[in-house]
Amino acid sequence: MKYIYKIIFLSFLVFSTNLILTNDSKAACAKVGEVITAAAAQASCQDEPDGYGIVAFKLYLCTAAPTSPTIARVTDLSNCVMTFENTAGSSVTLSTDGEVDLGGTQTRPPSGTYTHAVMHMDNTFALTAKKEFEVAFNGESAGLGVFCVTNNGAGTSGSAGNAGDDRSTCGDNTLTAGTYTETLTSFDSPFSATATELNVAGTGSNITAHLLDTNEFLAVNDADVDTLLGIVEFASAATITENTENIEISFNVGEGMSIDGFGLIMFFGSGPFQATVSTN
Repeated sequence: MKYIYKIIFLSFLVFSTNLILTNDSKAACAKVGEVITAAAAQASCQDEPDGYGIVAFKLYLCTAAPTSPTIARVTDLSNCVMTFENTAGSSVTLSTDGEVDLGGTQTRPPSGTYTHAVMHMDNTFALTAKKEFEVAFNGESAGLGVFCVTNNGAGTSGSAGNAGDDRSTCGDNTLTAGTYTETLTSFDSPFSATATELNVAGTGSNITAHLLDTNEFLAVNDADVDTLLGIVEFASAATITENTENIEISFNVGEGMSIDGFGLIMFFGSGPFQATVSTN
């Protein structure tokens, strides 16, 4: 049974984080074979990374909508039960159709009908990728060529824009991808700590995400941000019974990375990911 509820946790995690990565929605990258076209790259598009890392702390299932946090109050979770916790953070790397194992404490939710899920997670996203393009691009840190890779490094995406101009190296096919970690500190400019998306990916689910401070209050500026909270309203209520035996999940990170070659300089950033879940 422990495995079943681990998979429940992952399904809700995928839906909650989809919002924070799609504030600036882009089209999928057009390709010729596996080569991304010049027009798509220069117009900004989304494609699949080789690896997509996140850090999860807690998951709750709720029988009614929780009350969102404010700058003076934490989220009201009185209608919710915790089903996963790892105070140190559970680091997982997602890939399309990949399997993920979690550490931490997983708890079976009581049988009942759940309308919402709440995910508390880190505000960082780790990207690993190597991409081939129709034309040569300059890397942000070095190189010129039709192949570009993510560098080992870290940067910030916030109200002042994207800090860190060392996300990519370009050159020939011998390049090896590193892992670049992007920290999200605002949903928009000027600073915005809350974002909402309706009918996410056509699923009928609605999501609101909040950037939190160390007290788990709503953050008041970029420097105040410590973690992220996603509140998911399900399209259809999720019913857990004693007869629930199996839950299967397949990941889709086919648009999990943003690509922008404007000015012939290659920029890599985070993009959305989704999941398909079936139960019996």
